Amino acid sequence: MFWLKLIHTLIAAVNASAVFYILYCGLRDRHGLWLNISLVILAIELACLAIFRGDCPLQLYARQQTGSHAHVSDLFLPDWMALSMIPFFTPITLVALGLVARNQWRRRKGGKSAS
Repeated sequence: MFWLKLIHTLIAAVNASAVFYILYCGLRDRHGLWLNISLVILAIELACLAIFRGDCPLQLYARQQTGSHAHVSDLFLPDWMALSMIPFFTPITLVALGLVARNQWRRRKGGKSAS
């Protein structure tokens, strides 16, 4: 379980970083390669959650390995924090994507030019 926790924690950190970078880009009207990479990371995460009906595939694997049907601690985070990640990041992600979409729309309309 150590390696699963380590890998899952690293993936969660990358996903969280991507969301916060998208938010930063939305707030500062930035675009470029790193925004695109962050959007791809987010899209992969959202696709995984959609395919597995809202469950993380690594959480399902951890349950399978332990024989449990309940939540299994598979992150190097306190359980309360791990369980609140999706509710915490959902509104931030929606705001970040909305800001980036707004900036893109403004750019296409010939408005403010971003660096």
